[in-house]
Amino acid sequence: MGWYSGTVTHCYSTGVVTGTSFVGGLVGYNYEGTVTQCYSTGPVRGTGWCVGGIVGENDGAVTACRSAGAVTGDSWVGGMVGWNRGVLAQCYSSGAVIGNDCVGGLAAVNAADRGHMTHCYSTGMVRGKESVGGLVGSAYERDVVACFWDTQTSGQTKSAGGTGKTTVEMQTAKTFLDAGWDFVGETANGSDDVWKMVEGLGYPRLSWEKYSGGSGTAQDPYQIAAAADLMLLGDSPADYDNHFLLTADIDLAPNLPGRKVFDKAVIARDWPTPFTGVFDGNGHTISHLTITGKDYLGLFGRLGSGAEVTHLGVVEVNITGSGYSVGGLVGHNGGAVTECYSTGTVNGGSAGGLVGGNGGNVIQCYSTGVVKGNNHVGGLVGYNYGNVGQCYGTGAVSGKDFVGGLIGSNGGENGGTLTQCYSTGAVSGTGASIGGLLGGYTDPWSGPVAGCFWDIQTSGQVKSAGGIGKTTAQTQTAKTFLDAGWDFVGETKNGTEDLWWILEGKDYPRLWWEAAKK
Repeated sequence: MGWYSGTVTHCYSTGVVTGTSFVGGLVGYNYEGTVTQCYSTGPVRGTGWCVGGIVGENDGAVTACRSAGAVTGDSWVGGMVGWNRGVLAQCYSSGAVIGNDCVGGLAAVNAADRGHMTHCYSTGMVRGKESVGGLVGSAYERDVVACFWDTQTSGQTKSAGGTGKTTVEMQTAKTFLDAGWDFVGETANGSDDVWKMVEGLGYPRLSWEKYSGGSGTAQDPYQIAAAADLMLLGDSPADYDNHFLLTADIDLAPNLPGRKVFDKAVIARDWPTPFTGVFDGNGHTISHLTITGKDYLGLFGRLGSGAEVTHLGVVEVNITGSGYSVGGLVGHNGGAVTECYSTGTVNGGSAGGLVGGNGGNVIQCYSTGVVKGNNHVGGLVGYNYGNVGQCYGTGAVSGKDFVGGLIGSNGGENGGTLTQCYSTGAVSGTGASIGGLLGGYTDPWSGPVAGCFWDIQTSGQVKSAGGIGKTTAQTQTAKTFLDAGWDFVGETKNGTEDLWWILEGKDYPRLWWEAAKK
C-alpha cells in the first residue's frame, strides 16, 4: 500500500515479502493511517532499513494486530514494526527477527518524539549486532507501557523497553492482568475484552482471533499451533466444515499445564455432529493423547462424508474405551484418512490402532501400536465396510472374536475392500475368527481382498480370512509384492506413482512418504 493516511482492517498476508527499505508484511509505510485487527504469517525480507512483520515504518496507529513470520533486514528490523513513530497498541509478534543494527522482537525503534507502545508482547528469537532487544532495540522506557517479552524464547535478557518474563510467566494470565490488560471474562481492567488466554496452554491471543490464524478456507486454513487450538476446535462444532492446518507438533500429555485425561474424543465427540472439513497435519504430530471413555474415541470421534484427515501422526496415544469404535486417530471414519499413522496403545470393545470403524477410505496409512479389545479388533482398523488400501500394521493385537493383524472384520453394507496391505504383528484371540491379516468376514457383504499379505512367523497365525501368509524372509523380499502388482520406487511395470520402498532382506515395505518425512 501507499504511505498516505487510510485504514486497513481485517486483512492478512501469508506470502513472502521482499524488498530493500520500508518493507512490511502488510504495509511498507503507514503515514498517519490505521492498521487494525490484521495479521501476517509469511517471511519478510529487506536488504536495507525499516523492515517489520506488519509495517516497515509506522507514523500512524497499529492496533490489535499480530505477526508470526520471520523478519530479516539490515537496520531497524522489528517483529511487528521496524521504526515506530506512532501508536503500537495491543499487538504481539512471534516470529524470529534477525538484523544488524537496531533489532527488536516487536519493534526495532520506538522514537522518543512520538512513539508510544502499550499492552504488547513478543516471543520470537532475536539476533543482531548493535542495539538488540527482546522487545525493542532502541527506545525510551517512558514510551513503552505494560509490554513484555519472553526472555527464554527470544534469547535476550535485555530490551530498550518492556519487561522480560520467563515462558511460564508469559503463559500465566496474572502477569498481564496485574499490568492492566483487558481479558475476556474479567471487568477490573475494562469491558472491551481485548485479549483471551487458556492458562498454561500458550500466550495471550487477541479476542478477535480464531485459533492461531487463518480464516478457515482452503486458501487460508485455520492454523492449529497449540493445545489450546485443538481444544477450541473441539468446542466449536460450527467450524467442523472448515479447513485446518497443523503448524507445529503438539504434546497433549496430561501432566503438562492445562492438559487433561479426556473422557471423549477431542474433536467431533458428540452425536450427531461429525467433523466434515479438512485437517492437514502438515507432517506434524500430536502426542500423548490420553482418553478414558466409552464409544467413538480418538483424536476425532467421527469423520463424516467429505471429511479429510491427511499427513498427520498421533504418537504414544493411550486410549481406553469400554464400547465400540475406538481408534488412535479416529473412532469412526466416514470420510478419507490418508498418509496418517499412529503409535501407542488402544484398548476398546471394538478397536483399531488407527481407526475404530471404517466406512470411508483409509489410504497409505500405518499403525505400530498395541491394540486390545473384545470383538472386531485390528492392528489398523477394528471393523471395515469401506476401503483400505496401501496400508500396514505392525503392532500386537489381542481380543476375543474377529481379531486380525490389520483388520478385525471386513464386510458390510458397502462391501469392505482391502488392497495391497500387510501386517506383521503378533495376533491372539480367545474366541472365533482369529487371523494373521484379517479376523473374519461378515458374509454375505464381504468385499475383495487383493494383493495382501501377513507374516506367519511374527504373527503366530497360519490362517486368515483373507490375504496370503508368507515367512519373514518372503515379506522382506520385494519380489513378493512386485509379483502382486505393488508400485515400488524405481520400477515402472506396476505404475509410476512410487508408492512403496524396501530395504531388501532387512525390513518390510514402507510407504514412500515415510522416507520423505525423515
